[in-house]
Amino acid sequence: MHVEIYRQDDENNSVGHYDIFVVPYTDEDKVTVMDVLDYISLHYDGSLAYYKHSVCDHGICGRCGLRVNGKAAMACTTIAETAHLRLDPLRSKDVVRDLVVVP
Repeated sequence: MHVEIYRQDDENNSVGHYDIFVVPYTDEDKVTVMDVLDYISLHYDGSLAYYKHSVCDHGICGRCGLRVNGKAAMACTTIAETAHLRLDPLRSKDVVRDLVVVP
């Protein structure tokens, strides 16, 4: 699976850019976008900022909201159904860092 993730650190007034990762999942594995983010954080880049809560995976709080291929979604419940994912922060929110936005 080919994954593009928007990266930005507003504390340093950085310009946003995309990092590209290849994860060993296929669109048939039925993994969530959160699983993909966890894999990237664990195996490639531990500095990746995204919202992960200990009781996540229920789709209740909405804090893990982001855009998946241009559409608003929750990372904890959205199945990664394509071989290419483009992950961006929600548009209507101010970016704190990477995929984390001001609530």
